[in-house]
Amino acid sequence: MGDSLPAVELGNERTAKAIAAGSDHTCAILDNESIKCWGSNNAGQLGLGDTSNRGDNSREMGNYLPAVDLGSGRTAKAIAAGNQHTCAILDNASIKCWGANASGQLGLGNTSNRGDGSNQMGDNLTAIDLGSGRTAKVIATGGSHTCAILDNASVKCWGENGNGQLGLGPSISNRGDGSGEMGDNLTAINLGSGRTATSITTGTG
Repeated sequence: MGDSLPAVELGNERTAKAIAAGSDHTCAILDNESIKCWGSNNAGQLGLGDTSNRGDNSREMGNYLPAVDLGSGRTAKAIAAGNQHTCAILDNASIKCWGANASGQLGLGNTSNRGDGSNQMGDNLTAIDLGSGRTAKVIATGGSHTCAILDNASVKCWGENGNGQLGLGPSISNRGDGSGEMGDNLTAINLGSGRTATSITTGTG
């Protein structure tokens, strides 16, 4: 450790502003508000259009490591990493997620992974429908679920719900894995009369 531990090579003169670590992958928002991810990539959680790991061999980091394509003109403001998925709040306060999606944790109305094949990222990756006029302020990712604090200080969660981790009362059905489950159809969590959220965290479920 200490001086014997090298810093991660992010690219020529690039530095980090924020970092998130999943089970086996790591992502950072750089000083130019781009995102670079490295580590395990079996489900496309690095967002590079393939399933090849990065950072485990020479010439894979620094300038060799591509930034995640977030879409035309889009940059990142916040990032979170789950077990095998990654989510970012973009400069327009929308959310995009990529990687594993078996439980609907990407919030796209299906269970298809994103980021593990060509033409899945960038403008081809749909932003999550948070509801009419709603945008995101804070993002958190659990093992197979995702939660966000919205601009009105409410909380919405989607993905795996077998233990009630989405906070939707008696229902333990997953959300975001089928059509018509997101947007205005996704109920905000009942935090109590007059209560709103200021921060959020997620567990492994």
